[in-house]
Formats: sequence, structure tokens, C-alpha cells
Amino acid sequence: MEISRETLDTYNKNLWCLRDLTDQLMGTMKGQTTSYRPLIADRTGKLIPKNLSKLIEEMLSGWAEHVREGIYPDRPGEESAAEPYLRARQELYRLYLSLTMQCSLCSGAYALTGGEEENPERPDFAYLLEQARQFDRSWCVLEEPDGTRHNLPYLGYDAYFGFHLFHALSDPEDRSGDSFLTPSWKRPCQDLSRLTNLGNMKRIHWKRLSPPPAPTEPDKPQHVSRQTVEDQEEDWDPYADFGPEEDEDYDPFADRWDSVEMPIGVSAIPEDEVDEGDRTSWLLAKATRLEGHEEDYLDACKRFVSLYDQAEPDVLRGFYEDLEDIVNLYLLAHGLSPLTNTDSTLDVYGRLYDYPLQQAQRYARGIQWKRL
Repeated sequence: MEISRETLDTYNKNLWCLRDLTDQLMGTMKGQTTSYRPLIADRTGKLIPKNLSKLIEEMLSGWAEHVREGIYPDRPGEESAAEPYLRARQELYRLYLSLTMQCSLCSGAYALTGGEEENPERPDFAYLLEQARQFDRSWCVLEEPDGTRHNLPYLGYDAYFGFHLFHALSDPEDRSGDSFLTPSWKRPCQDLSRLTNLGNMKRIHWKRLSPPPAPTEPDKPQHVSRQTVEDQEEDWDPYADFGPEEDEDYDPFADRWDSVEMPIGVSAIPEDEVDEGDRTSWLLAKATRLEGHEEDYLDACKRFVSLYDQAEPDVLRGFYEDLEDIVNLYLLAHGLSPLTNTDSTLDVYGRLYDYPLQQAQRYARGIQWKRL
């Protein structure tokens, strides 16, 4: 049975829309639409770094205690296995939360012509996690000619929210690329040959979306070495990341990628369509809420890049899930999650169940009848 590419694309896009709505519903029920603006900014919306640091430390300490409660030492007197787990992650998460929450005060930072309503940034936990999910999906592991490996987001750091003000605040007049967190020639999207099968952006995506090779002539059999076969098997192995004890149900085609060129939801601006000078001017105008704290922001960006670059795969594999736990635990501790109330949860569930499920069943039966 053959399925056309058009049918498959339509199916996936519609499925992603439903999943996106479901994610928004669950985020709202978890209390993630709660604003943290009053906790980190004054009445004019200007950042108060001391308050931001206090909020992040409270979020991380609550998460750390939760992790410690779930992990126990093998023998009394030994260091808990939770401590090395936390040490490998806490600073990385602290920096990411700080950068993203600061930038969320700069409304409309991705707009180009003053239309904030087109893409307004929101200082709420749902938006924070939305950006974290997009950044997490962009994780690539690159291998250099000498065999060393390092991590990079697919489009380079500057294309992702939280890091997008770096160039504008560091050296907006520079056009050489050196003042970006990731110069264009270092971005994974510019050289797919360096991508490994590690990371959330896998080489198998490129193989799946690339055209099939031209057939060889039958009277000219090709010699295929054992090494070539082994290399091909490695490229096509969808479980290359995982050991026998890890997630064997991972589906490499389930990620939300619309095409090889642009992942869905990534707030990136194609270089050939936008004048960088216009974008930089707009970003500078929108970064006024960071006035007086630009250097701290730039230093935090550089520190995050250095940590992310050499982070172990198991750290980045759980990047988004840990951040979601950090947010949800904070909201639970402050009684801000509607899911803690059974009546409200059942009310929402009932409204969802009664009509949409019946409608879906009606459509499914209609399709079956048409095929009879």
C-alpha cells in the first residue's frame, strides 16, 4: 500500500494542530498561563535582577528537593545519586530560565515593523515552556574531523528566543558574523555532513526527506564493502541514541519538523528575506527593559553556550522535561494549578468529552460507510 506524500503531510499537519491545542489546554490546566511579571519587574515592566534571581532559586530549590526525595543512596553515608545529577544540570537550567524570563519582558522582540500584536512575547510560564520545547527540539550533536563532538541548536543560538538579543546588544554594527553567538558558517543547518545520530535533530530526518538514489544499471554490479554496509546501517538505525535499557519506543519521525529547511515553531528569520540592520534596530528598541543590565545578559549567554556545548547527551535529552517539572512543581507549591482541584478538572474533562469525541466518532463511521 502506497501513501502519497501530500496525504501524509496533510495528516501530520492536522495532527500537530490537535496536539498543539491539547498542549495549550494542559498547560492552562497546570497553571502555566500564570504571569511572573509582577515577581521580576517593577510597575513599568523594567527588570529587577534581584527579584529574578530569587524566583529562579526558589524554583530550582523546590525541584532539587523533589529529585532528592526520589533518589536514595545505595549505602548510608554515601553521597546520594541525586547530587551529581543536580550538579550537571542546575547551572544550565538557571541560565536558561534567567535569559528567557528576561527577554520575555521585551514585548514584540521578533516583530520587524512595530506590529507587536503579530508576535507578542508573554511573561508567563506557558510561553517560557513553549520556547524551551522549541529550543530542545533543535538540539544537534556535531562531530568534527578530529572526532570530538559538541552540541549546537540547529539554526544557531541567535535564532532562538532568549538568545536573540545578543548581537543587537553586543555589536549591532558588526556584519562579519563574529558578534553573533553562532556565526552563520558554524550553524548545523549550513553543513549537514557534521550531524551525528545523537541529538533531537537526527541525520535520519535528512535521509527520510531526501530523494531516493538513482537506480544502478543491472549489468554493472557495484562492489559494496562491509564497512559501507555498517555505515549505512548506523545511519538508518532509529534507536542509535539508546542503549538496551532505554526508550526503545522512540520514533524518530514523530518530531514536529515541517521540512529540512525550517522546523515548525522556530522563531527564526530567514537571512535572505530580512535586512539584518532593520531587525537589529527593532531589537535594540525592544530591549530597553534590560537597560543597565545588558552586560549581565551577554555574560549569561556566553556562559550558557560554554555549558551547553559540552553537556553530556543524557543532560540534554531531559532538558525540556526537567524544565517542565521545575515550573509545575513551583506552581503546585503556590497552589496555582487548576489540576489540584478535582471539580474543575472533571468539569473541563466533561466539556471536552461530550461533543468533540462524539463528533470524531461520527466522522470515523462516515468514512467507513463510504468505503462499503
